[in-house]
Amino acid sequence: MNKLFAITCHKLTQPLIHTVAYFSSFEENTILIHVDKKSNIEDFLFLKANNVHFIENRIDILWGNVSQIVSTIELMKYSLKYKYDFFFLLSGDDIPLKTNEELNTFLYENKKYDFIHYQDGNTPYINPENRIKYSYPSFFFLKKKSVFMRLKKLFVYASRDIFYKNILFNKYKSDLPKFYKGTNWFGLKVSTIKYILEYISDNPRFLDIFEKSICGDEVFFHTIIKTNSKIIVFDNPSYGHKALRYIDWTSGPEYPKILNDEDTQNMKKSNYFFARKVHEKSKDSFMKSFLTDSIL
Repeated sequence: MNKLFAITCHKLTQPLIHTVAYFSSFEENTILIHVDKKSNIEDFLFLKANNVHFIENRIDILWGNVSQIVSTIELMKYSLKYKYDFFFLLSGDDIPLKTNEELNTFLYENKKYDFIHYQDGNTPYINPENRIKYSYPSFFFLKKKSVFMRLKKLFVYASRDIFYKNILFNKYKSDLPKFYKGTNWFGLKVSTIKYILEYISDNPRFLDIFEKSICGDEVFFHTIIKTNSKIIVFDNPSYGHKALRYIDWTSGPEYPKILNDEDTQNMKKSNYFFARKVHEKSKDSFMKSFLTDSIL
């Protein structure tokens, strides 16, 4: 099974080194890396190999900003230079929880599906349209906000129907599809990647309306996929997370939780294929414990 792992990262972490080294040790895999434009790419180039590539058009990424969508689109465009069956979007904090062989076996048995998670009744509902139909000020995209900025944020939420309407959204609203939200890490068939890129090309206004969105990457791709009734999303009740990701949004103190040794048993019992966010200085022994056939 030919797989492409598209990784977006901004710093060199032990999970990134581990994941790239493991998956690149199998010839059928291709690893494609987008390094944030703010970062020094020289720090990452030692990862380069015959099947490990860095995309040239690097994006300056801001948390929650449309730049996260644009960088993913760049990875998708660049991916079509290579031969693969499935495209997995990962971060530099992700590690595999199953071996390459186990992933191949599962994909062969479920090759008609795309693996992308849509919000469900297990978490509080968030209206995806609210992410798009307002023009959020630039300070929304700072992960650390002062008390003053948090007060400003409350003001924006209270007055956004008056002062912060997205003009493009309202102008083209009748032509827009229904919006859907989910997790912004997914595994998609190459045919779905091609469909997404064709949709963007045929509907340039769609990306334009996300220019001032907040966390629009959790809406953009999910919505496009829903416009194609031929795309079948994996929906096995045995797997709570349809993108096969172990992400702990409940334990804290960080949200999502930064995973480490104490989470090993829960990660293994999850039966998922990837985990995030893994501590940036995780030990090899912890990360390798999930890969019984690891050659590292």
